[in-house]
Amino acid sequence: MLAYPRVDLSLDRLRRGGWAMGDLCVERPEGRVWIVTGQRRKHWIIAQAPSQAAAWWLAWEQAAKLARPKRSAAPRTPR
Repeated sequence: MLAYPRVDLSLDRLRRGGWAMGDLCVERPEGRVWIVTGQRRKHWIIAQAPSQAAAWWLAWEQAAKLARPKRSAAPRTPR
């Protein structure tokens, strides 16, 4: 089993980044699933995993990807 950071650590990182977050646990015939959702300005993230810690970590990874600056296709040259 993979080790994920504690839920409170992932939640703290997300909150410091300005994310409004929540989670829920759903019991399904194939097992329990944790779903984490978050919103920051116009962006939404949704992550799901079999453990609460894994779902929060996946949500943090999604938020981190959105925070990275986008690369432009070609470098700009000054005129």
